Amino acid sequence: MEEHSVRLGTAGWIEVTGARTHNLRSVDVRIPRGAVVAFVGVSGSGKTSLAIDTLHAEAQLRYLEGLAPFVRQYVTPKDRPQVDRITGLGATLAVDQRHLNHNARSTLATLTGVDAYLSLLYSRVPALARDGAIELSSAHFDRYSTEGSCTVCRGAGATLHADPDRIITDHDLPLTRGASPWFDRFRSGEQAAVPFLFERHGADPETPWRDLPEGLKHALLYGTGDESVAVSIDLPNKNSDAELTYRYNKPVRGAVAEVERLFSAAGTENAKKRYLPYMRMVDCTECEASGYGVHSRTQRLGAMTYSEVVLAPVREACRWLEGVPDGLEGAQLEVAQSLLPELSGRLKLLSRLGLGHVQLSRSAPTMSGGEMQRARVVGQLASGLTGIVYVLDEPSCGLHPADKEQLADIVRGLRDAGNTVLLVEHDTGLIAGADWVVEIGPGAGEHGGRLVASGPPADLLGNPESRTAPYLAASGPRVVRRRRTTGTDRLELHGVHSHNVRIPQLDLPLGVLNCLTGVSGSGKSSLLHNCISAAVGAAVEGSRVDTVDKVVGADAFGWVSLVDQEPIGRTPRSNPATYSKAFEHIRSLFAGTEAARRKGLSPSAFSFNSGGGRCETCAGYGRRSVDMHFLPDVTVTCEGCEGRRFGPEVLSVRHQGLAVDEVLALTVDEAAEVFTEPAALAGILGTLQRVGLGYLQLGQSSTELSGGEAQRLKLAATITRGARGRRSGLVLLDEPVTGLHPADVQRLVDTFDALLVEGNTVVIAEHDLHVAAAADWIVDLGPGSGEAGGLVCGEGTPEAVAATDGPTARYLRQIIGTDRRSG
Repeated sequence: MEEHSVRLGTAGWIEVTGARTHNLRSVDVRIPRGAVVAFVGVSGSGKTSLAIDTLHAEAQLRYLEGLAPFVRQYVTPKDRPQVDRITGLGATLAVDQRHLNHNARSTLATLTGVDAYLSLLYSRVPALARDGAIELSSAHFDRYSTEGSCTVCRGAGATLHADPDRIITDHDLPLTRGASPWFDRFRSGEQAAVPFLFERHGADPETPWRDLPEGLKHALLYGTGDESVAVSIDLPNKNSDAELTYRYNKPVRGAVAEVERLFSAAGTENAKKRYLPYMRMVDCTECEASGYGVHSRTQRLGAMTYSEVVLAPVREACRWLEGVPDGLEGAQLEVAQSLLPELSGRLKLLSRLGLGHVQLSRSAPTMSGGEMQRARVVGQLASGLTGIVYVLDEPSCGLHPADKEQLADIVRGLRDAGNTVLLVEHDTGLIAGADWVVEIGPGAGEHGGRLVASGPPADLLGNPESRTAPYLAASGPRVVRRRRTTGTDRLELHGVHSHNVRIPQLDLPLGVLNCLTGVSGSGKSSLLHNCISAAVGAAVEGSRVDTVDKVVGADAFGWVSLVDQEPIGRTPRSNPATYSKAFEHIRSLFAGTEAARRKGLSPSAFSFNSGGGRCETCAGYGRRSVDMHFLPDVTVTCEGCEGRRFGPEVLSVRHQGLAVDEVLALTVDEAAEVFTEPAALAGILGTLQRVGLGYLQLGQSSTELSGGEAQRLKLAATITRGARGRRSGLVLLDEPVTGLHPADVQRLVDTFDALLVEGNTVVIAEHDLHVAAAADWIVDLGPGSGEAGGLVCGEGTPEAVAATDGPTARYLRQIIGTDRRSG
């Protein structure tokens, strides 16, 4: 970023006194207004606690206090921060990556407000061209509303139908000996006709499916039409040793129709799940898979219908919008001109943030964490407000180095428009370009929470306590790793196709660290999730998926684990101790004490999730929420257990001098010193330390964990799984260093090597090219995003990929110090 044009401090200061939220230790700090301020520090140091949980939370509460009591009762505020005083704080807008929207009905268009302007444009402008035309409402352009959905698929865009390829999965085996998971077991009364169909066609049941007569195969799958089949079934008689014979003579429906009949007749969702493995979503022909009703598919503006616009990528919607005013006049043009600037601003901002390749209709659950984060940024930044304090939580996550320059420009633009921008950030490029840096640390958890530095970025370089300064000053690689030589064993995926990915053959060497790189939207996540993980996982289980035609080499794996950034749990009852299974061992230790045996306390008594040992006043939560009507709810300590979550009998039992609630209050590092036995528990705690989570409390609620922390917790569970002596596994991680300070990245990379030592294969999708440069094998996707991506632009060692013309090559060359001719 360029030097700030206004002298720092002339716009005033935000002054924080005595901030004690979470692990902050009475922090006092002055933050310049009208500047770009980077909040930095190692993972878990307390920077998010200061920027979001203190500054933004305080601003939100002040705003709510100005609302009418009637309105306040419908707003859920953040918890009140622990701070003595904050002065100079204005209105704030925050984008926090810990609270992302995973509703399947939320799309890129709804997250950014684009859909509201689009539906208004289409519901008003076309009607003005026709006298007496019915003015439509925005609901007519909502695929999930009664007025706007397709009458056949009800907005889904597809309908479920039985798939013959999922009923017959292996043509080289006999029907009931592996060719079909449907016919392998008795799933329908109609299957009683199978032997008689074989007899009618003179076929041997031991014949492979592919060699059976076509008429028999057609009858098994699609029925016999009007032709009846005589069937007799011998049934045991409950009242005697004799058998009863049941006979019927009627046409056979066939497996395809029978699966669909049973699915439709299933009364519950769980019952329907029995038949889903044999079904496939088929595009709805009525709405051409759009899910939209007739108005969305027929009303045109600028030669495109509403459904065509929302199903298009952002960059195509931008081009369409430029031509909308052409041909409009009078009232149509007046109405359009009141809507087009806002719509255009949002679409252009999406493109600048690297989302030009994403369809406006892309649903929230299918977006990566970085894409979701940037979509929410657009929703906030498009307001055009000034004098606002913007708090952005790692806006660079999910961005290729080529896309970060645009982000820096947008941040500068916000600042120059009279706003203050607070960045919680690990990217050294954005940090170096900020006007001011606030570093919290020096360590994580109880070892952090202090103000290490506050000043221009250059001031950090002379600060011996700063963990960030070495990475601002250093050039070249910052991840140290001894590369592994790739052998001849390969995992081969033939015919790879998902979204924009279209690769004839993908080869990944086994037993090494593989890294998928490429610009945002090039297809990395689609390849990792929908192709490699899904196809190899299915192959290990003896089935197949639609996204890969053929998998070779999957027999090298006994298991497949995809480690993503989805939350580990959505309730406060889930925590690192329960998720990692450490708490199972801890409860057994307590139950094994002499005091517990005397009281008859089993391991379940030491669980706050079940009755018998927990405090029943608060049901094991330790706190209760008091409804304050129009004021924010107040969370108070449970008077029954004084916040300890358990009953007095359980709390009287101690192991190594600690009660069970005191163990949950330990950090992982502290617990590792206490519990050196049993080996299984010590191993779990040691693994949590290896992935950089030593600062977390064992009982910390999973709802307070960032996406990166949740992912590292899952990685720890995967490492523990791999160490149990099972067959080698395939471990896949999507942007694993997201949310990590550069000082923590090295530790995480070391854990990859721990997995490799045990004979596993690791594949990561990553934008941090310092990590990619340390990998053994790189597959670079591109060359662009969306339809311009999805191809392999380079593969091989980091040096080999750096010598290509791919989108990642020049950035790799800067890190590994090679020139175009080396390789």
